[in-house]
Amino acid sequence: MSWFEIATPFTVGLLYLFIPGLLMAVALRVRGFDAFALAPTLSVGAIMVGATVAPAIGVTWGPVVPFVAALVIAVALGGLGFAAHKLGIWDAPSPYRGGQNFKAHNPTTASLVQSTPWYSKEQGLYWLSTLVGAAFLMRNVTNALGSPEWISQTWDNNFHLNAVRYIENTGSASPLTLGAMTAGEGDSTFYPGAWHAVVSLIFMGSGTDIPVATNTMALLVCSVVWPLGMVFMLRQLLNLSAPAVLVTGALSASFTAYPILLLDFGVLYPNLLGISLIPPVIALIAQVFRVVSIRRLATVQAVLLGIPAGLALALAHPNALMSALVMAIPIFGARLYAQWAAAFSRRVSWVNAGVTSVGITALLATIYALWLVVRPPEEAGEMWGPVLSPAQAIGESLVQGSMGQGVQWLLFTLFVVGLYALMRIRRAPLWIFFSWVVVTYFYVAARSLPWEEGRYFVVGIWYHDSFRLAALLPIMAIPMMALGVDWLVGKIQDVHDWAGAFNWSPRTVVTALSVATLGVVGVIGQTSQPLEDQVRASYFAYQPTNDSPLLTEDERAVLEALDDYVPEDSEIAVQAFTGAPLAYAIADRKVTAYHTIYTADEETAYIQQNLNKALYDQRVCQIADSNNIDFYLDFGKKEVNSGNHIGWYMGYENLPQSGVLQEVYRSGDAVLYEIVACS
Repeated sequence: MSWFEIATPFTVGLLYLFIPGLLMAVALRVRGFDAFALAPTLSVGAIMVGATVAPAIGVTWGPVVPFVAALVIAVALGGLGFAAHKLGIWDAPSPYRGGQNFKAHNPTTASLVQSTPWYSKEQGLYWLSTLVGAAFLMRNVTNALGSPEWISQTWDNNFHLNAVRYIENTGSASPLTLGAMTAGEGDSTFYPGAWHAVVSLIFMGSGTDIPVATNTMALLVCSVVWPLGMVFMLRQLLNLSAPAVLVTGALSASFTAYPILLLDFGVLYPNLLGISLIPPVIALIAQVFRVVSIRRLATVQAVLLGIPAGLALALAHPNALMSALVMAIPIFGARLYAQWAAAFSRRVSWVNAGVTSVGITALLATIYALWLVVRPPEEAGEMWGPVLSPAQAIGESLVQGSMGQGVQWLLFTLFVVGLYALMRIRRAPLWIFFSWVVVTYFYVAARSLPWEEGRYFVVGIWYHDSFRLAALLPIMAIPMMALGVDWLVGKIQDVHDWAGAFNWSPRTVVTALSVATLGVVGVIGQTSQPLEDQVRASYFAYQPTNDSPLLTEDERAVLEALDDYVPEDSEIAVQAFTGAPLAYAIADRKVTAYHTIYTADEETAYIQQNLNKALYDQRVCQIADSNNIDFYLDFGKKEVNSGNHIGWYMGYENLPQSGVLQEVYRSGDAVLYEIVACS
């Protein structure tokens, strides 16, 4: 299957990622590039509001639900915005006298909101930057995924693919119930299923199958949502020269740590989505607290849009929300510093500074409270411990070679130059660097610090997993690199009179420098050996072979033949640590286990321990008959991640030789059997 054949699901995905969010953005008078860039984050928020509310009011999950939810939210936001205008608090507090003003090419007052039309030449540059990044990422991601119908051959993929089928079958995408697919009686059924809700919409709306819908979503998140969000964040934070704006998209496509790493490892689809939504949220927070080089959003706009955006983060993955909050702590510090500096210089009252201090203290206390609560159980991350010294881990983050992937010299150089420009020339707010320091601290902690008690407190939110933290590093590194490009281009312009030498107009000089800069960053960034290695590693994590760790080619062939042999109301006995549970996602047949991490009920556990005794154990057949467990998939004993859970499945030992089964269909060593002992 070629990538051109996913045009329909890709278009369906674009509609769901943009139309709901655009309704909400326009309702609050956001226009142009900013409205489109915010749309995916807002759309995910609206989709999850619809997913949560629909079952509560008896509405089945379907294609219309997200649009209705977005329309309702847009009306509410528009009403609140109208009221704010009437009350004169649209950009409160106003007039504002305590804002930080940061030096830029065109110095602006950070307290004045710049109006944005639907289109301008300036916006065209941001669109072009996004398109460049999208083109590079489409190339990298399609190469990393291999083919639209391939699946990630990794531990978590049984759950991610099966969850989409579960949403279709139950008619509910609610995060309050999605976890019921694998939970035991009395266990929590909450699961942050934003990824699965959107994939289900692509799947149901395009008529494609679940693996293709999943890979389409991965391509959309990596090549559309991510570069658009990063370019938007820099547009909201900095006032950059044209060459620096133009290379931002290319920079977003040059890292090994994100997004390709999360396609390879895990597979961490919820984190993949959550991280792509963080940059717009950071931009909204910075606009609210007015610690930016140029203001483009009024206070009420940023605050109200931040509510569905924050919800989108939380329900994509809770650690994405917590990542954004800890990255925003330097923003709060910058606002506090600016307020007190303004108070000492008598530009604002002491009462004003005091109120700001109390508000930020309350905000930090709230983050700390969430820090203690929003985390998985400690045992969930015990398998990931420190592997490096702190110095090595710090070095990895500096050279943009996280997870030992090798030095990316271009990114490292631009980062260092950007740090110089930031520290010595103050071309941008300093909090950007400190936000990078915050993320780097957690990465270094996960990668190197061996505390026995404190490790869970510091990095437990990310399962102690340095892969998830490595993927966060580009978010605040890219602004530093853009500043580096900005400074270098300025120096190049200063050292030579290019216009005089070539009889060029100033606009021609800027255009030539933009093209040259993009060419250098694009070529070197896209041909770096670490990036090529990461794309290759991901390709092999998806490529199906007859030795694949989750689902071999023969096993896939058996699953695709199930429609011909297994009635729709039959259930199939499976071993959860193979690809057999994917009979549910691929063939829509119930299975006894939907993921490696599941709680078997009493009857299922009995089948797993005693199926090979069906000829003389009447209870086996009673359970099989009452649950329509009529078939068994034999995908061998090899388990994903090379585990050994034979003790969980003693009833499957020597099962083909027990007289309990009859072979129905075979492809190589993968076999579908019918349970005939209970006929």
